[in-house]
Amino acid sequence: MCASRRTLTLSAVAMLLLASVVDSAFYIPFVTPAGYSMGETLAFRVNSLTSHQGVLPYPFYSVKTCQPSKERIKKERKHENLGEVLWGDQIEPSEYFVGVLKNVTCRKVCNPLGLNTKEMETLTKRIEQQYRGNMVLDSLPVAQLTNAGPRHPKVLLGYPLGVPAKLSPHKKTLINNHLHFTIMFNEPDIHDDANEETYRIVGFYVSAHSVNYQGREDACLESKPFAPEDFEHLSTDATEVSYTYSVSWLEEPDVAWATRWDIYLRGGENDKRIHWMSIINSLLIVVFLSFMVAMIMMRTLHKDFNRYNDPENEDEAQEETGWKLVHGDVFRSPSAPVLLSSLVGSGVQFLSMAAITLIIACFGFLSPSYRGGLLTAVIFSFVMVGSLAGYVSSKFLKLFKHQSWRNAFATGLIVPGFLMTVYLLLNFVHWGKHASSAVPFTTLLMLFTLWFCCSLPLVIVGAAIGFKQEAITVPCKINLIPRIIPEGKWYLERWTVILASGTLPFGAAFIELVYILSSFWQGRVYYMFGFLAVVFFILFITCAEVAIVMIYLQLCYEDYNWWWRSFLLAASSGLHLFLYSIYYLIKVLTIRQPTSLILYVGYMFSVSTIFAIVTGTVGFLSAWFFIRKIYGSIKID
Repeated sequence: MCASRRTLTLSAVAMLLLASVVDSAFYIPFVTPAGYSMGETLAFRVNSLTSHQGVLPYPFYSVKTCQPSKERIKKERKHENLGEVLWGDQIEPSEYFVGVLKNVTCRKVCNPLGLNTKEMETLTKRIEQQYRGNMVLDSLPVAQLTNAGPRHPKVLLGYPLGVPAKLSPHKKTLINNHLHFTIMFNEPDIHDDANEETYRIVGFYVSAHSVNYQGREDACLESKPFAPEDFEHLSTDATEVSYTYSVSWLEEPDVAWATRWDIYLRGGENDKRIHWMSIINSLLIVVFLSFMVAMIMMRTLHKDFNRYNDPENEDEAQEETGWKLVHGDVFRSPSAPVLLSSLVGSGVQFLSMAAITLIIACFGFLSPSYRGGLLTAVIFSFVMVGSLAGYVSSKFLKLFKHQSWRNAFATGLIVPGFLMTVYLLLNFVHWGKHASSAVPFTTLLMLFTLWFCCSLPLVIVGAAIGFKQEAITVPCKINLIPRIIPEGKWYLERWTVILASGTLPFGAAFIELVYILSSFWQGRVYYMFGFLAVVFFILFITCAEVAIVMIYLQLCYEDYNWWWRSFLLAASSGLHLFLYSIYYLIKVLTIRQPTSLILYVGYMFSVSTIFAIVTGTVGFLSAWFFIRKIYGSIKID
């Protein structure tokens, strides 16, 4: 018992130290700090249009606005990495320019634009769906400062394209055609070699205004003062739109360049306290389960071992009861052994991918300034650990007497093939709506190449190594005739136990899952990887202990069909996640468009499936090692 307490104490200390990474603001950017000289011309770049109501991101120039020539867009468009393409980022040049430390009172982006009926309908639709324009300057996304209260983020990414009719004062859809940019900078650095002062940008903010210039075309001049509130609003009833902008440069000595992303990463003022409360709550679940496991291992099992292994115990020699009674059937092969082996192998692959990505992220190598870096790291780490999936699945295939190359291929095809099929079907929706997140054929070809030419061969290599090694030995011989399983109590029914057990892993990770959902579907930047690593470790322990406790109770009632149940006990947490995502959709999100609903359900179904496979694999392997340990510790005639 003392050793168990010591292990639990050391684990808690390690998790708290890992979480402290968040508080230390450890940051290793991939972008070298850029310094700009006085008067140097900077060009803003534009990104996709995004909305919390419409899941689909659209190209910035999918609505009619001032835009460069097609030749310039093609020449200056940023070449996205794999993560950016899958995420839907499209960073392109714009007609917005500014000189360093040169304030702009009001400047026209281009000549007034005439919009026909179809173009105005498209713009109105985007405004009513609350789409936001996104811009980038010096790798910083433009943000809108908010005063929504302490529970909400301090900034919102992008700016609103307009004001929906239900929120406007005259119940008309308004167009935000004037943008006021505020650029924060540090005091100059002096380079001794050139004796030149350069400035670093540490903030990029915007406020959007609706300005009707009709009859006052000369109001927007750089030589005259300009106040947007002095103008009437511009509604979608207008036949032409004049796009203008202004710029203010403000010195910000309190924000260092290395921490300029902090305001994007901070949520509400109480977020950190909520994270800590979540971790404490999860630790209480772990302590409770650890106490139960310790009681089983140190008292019940220890007592059973002494009774079963005592040669002078005449009562034990006369009758076997409880979990020892099924020793001749407990290692009998399960139903659908190939599918189970494939799921466990893929679960190990996902688990390794998550661990590698979290380690890289906790050390700051996945800076948010490196767009698409997180998704790219996830994909490539998944591909590179394919050999682990093949190795683990082959060891169990050999144990189940299903050793064959066809079954080894199944490990590399079943789960990735299912997820790829779902993704391809959802991509047809992106294509049909001409969204910026529609993955082009060349990128799909790259994904299939990574799958068939990298991941699948690594799975086969891992399986070959596993097949060449000796088979896993079990401590008990298997009876020729299966033992009849006695009828159990109603509260020990298979699906009742499975569904109830999934609530504990889901509860341990619930708060962090809520934050991840909000960042994914509400446009927030998630960067609390220290907290996530702690929750991931707690989730790992919870799944293991739930499986051990429930499988031990099942064996005590002489039910030896534990293989699939040990997997499903923890995997049912994926079902809880999916059901909660539906509740989150109804109660929190404002997604109502049919195509957006299809995408939301499809993506959350895929995420829940991966979550179920990972948790189920942890439960299965934990129960496997536990059962081998207890049956290897008793004397069996």
